[in-house]
Order: sequence, then structure tokens, then C-alpha cells
Amino acid sequence: MSSNVASGALASSWRLLCGLAVVLAVLCQAVPGHARRVEAVWGEGQVSKTRAQAQGEAFTNAVTDEALDILRAPLSEARRAALREYLSTVTGEVVRGYSELGMTPVQGGTRLAVDVDVNRDMVKERLRQVGAYYTAEESVPMVLQLSGASPEVAERVSRLQLLYGVEQRAGASVRVALRPQNPQGKGWYGTLDAPEGSTSADGASVDDVWRGLWAWYFSHRQVAGAAAGQQAVLRVSGWHTADSVESFDRALHDWDRALQSAQLQDVTMRPGGLVATWKLVLVNRMELDRRLDEYLAPRKLTREVLP
Repeated sequence: MSSNVASGALASSWRLLCGLAVVLAVLCQAVPGHARRVEAVWGEGQVSKTRAQAQGEAFTNAVTDEALDILRAPLSEARRAALREYLSTVTGEVVRGYSELGMTPVQGGTRLAVDVDVNRDMVKERLRQVGAYYTAEESVPMVLQLSGASPEVAERVSRLQLLYGVEQRAGASVRVALRPQNPQGKGWYGTLDAPEGSTSADGASVDDVWRGLWAWYFSHRQVAGAAAGQQAVLRVSGWHTADSVESFDRALHDWDRALQSAQLQDVTMRPGGLVATWKLVLVNRMELDRRLDEYLAPRKLTREVLP
């Protein structure tokens, strides 16, 4: 009898261990995504004239909603419009799939409802590349020298400043210079000087040069932030099931104002329950503590955040 009980306990423990291994493997490989339910109207007299155009509008709506949820900061209407314009060009990269929910007739057209599966991590990376991830709450001041630009190019640079969250300010430590590569105006060249260092870029358009300069700047800002001691290890104890660990892991990936990244390292069995450990790159430690208290206290879980 005791032998059967021991065998049963051993089998149960083995099944739990196997389950943990599967959950850990799935979580380490998973790419977070969100299903966004959005709508768009198409027909004569509408912005979208065809069903295909309405579908594209729905994709842009979903990706923009995801981006605004990540930023969680008030943006001006003008900046929202600039962000939406940019995101409309990357929907093919960040939309992983969709499901049409149906169509209903409305005045002057047809409303299309769609569930759109958006790759949240890829949207976040795009926001980093254009600076919006870092400048949603506070812009980056710069001194801009723009030479040989037509009114159209000058307007385009103003639009790029709005998207990236950078503004001209006398005496700023970041200095950007843009000029045509030759008198015929074919091709552009630019430089960026900042406390982090200096870089240059050339390209067929001012957009290409701007993108190259600021991608360098924000990538250095990201690396500098991670290297400035903003990394930590989170250990949470007292889980009863592997599914609850998985749910918390998904929640961590949504805490964009608190965390830059969260990677599950291991899940182990202890006498008081499961213990899960994550490697974190922090954005805001106070915001992280607030979120952890809200999530873990009602579930009677304990946590440690170690440097």
C-alpha cells in the first residue's frame, strides 16, 4: 500500500516537472501578441473605397491602438497622426494574422469588424527605433542646422521631429546638421553630435538620413540605460500551478512603463509551491513595485527583486 502511494506521489511529481519544462520552453519561445478588435468602414463616400482598403485601415487602427497602449502617455493630436502615418507603413511586419468577424451595413457604406493579432514586441521595437518609446513623456532637445532644403523638405523634417519627439532648443547638447550631397540636390548627408558620441549618415532622401542618425542615437540611449544598473532579477514564490506562472509572464510583457524586457529564467518546485525567476531590464522601479503589489498581494505570493 505504502509502495503504491509512494509510486503515485513520484508519478505526480514527475508529471508536474514535465509540465513545468513544457511551460518554460513555450514561454521562452513565445512572441507576445495581442488580439485587437477594430472596425473600419468602406464604400462610396468613405475614406476607404474598397473592402481591401478598409482591411488595411483596420490593421493600422489595431497597430496604432497597440502602440498607444505601450506608450501609455498623452500625445498631442498632431503627434498621434504622425505616429499613425508611420505605423501604417509597417503593418505588414507587425500584424501576425487576423480574423474577420463580419460586416454590417451603415449609412453610406459597410462596417467591417476584424480581430487583428499584433506582435507587441515588434511594435515596441519600432517605437524604440523612431524614439517614441523614449520621448512619449519628454522630448529630446536639439540644435538643428538644415541647409539647402526646399519648403517640401523642410516640412518633412518638421513632421519627422514630431514623430520622433525631438524639438529645436538653443544650447541643446544634441546637434544635428542636414544638407544635400551635391548642388543638384540628389541625395542627403547628415551628422549628429551628442554626449554619447557622434555619427553620420547619407541616403537618397532626408528621411533615410534622419532615420539613420536617430536610430544610432536611440540605440545608444537604450544600451546606456541597460548598462546603468537598470537590470534586476525577480523571484516570485508560492505559485500553485504552472498556468499561473504563464499568466504572470504575459502580464509582465504588458508593463511597458515599468519594464523594458522580462525573460523567464527557470521554474522550480519548493515545499511552499513553485518558485519562478525572471531577468528584468527596468524602466521605472517605482512603477514596477506598484504593479507587483497590485498583482501579487491578492494572490498571497511573495517576491524579491535583486540587483
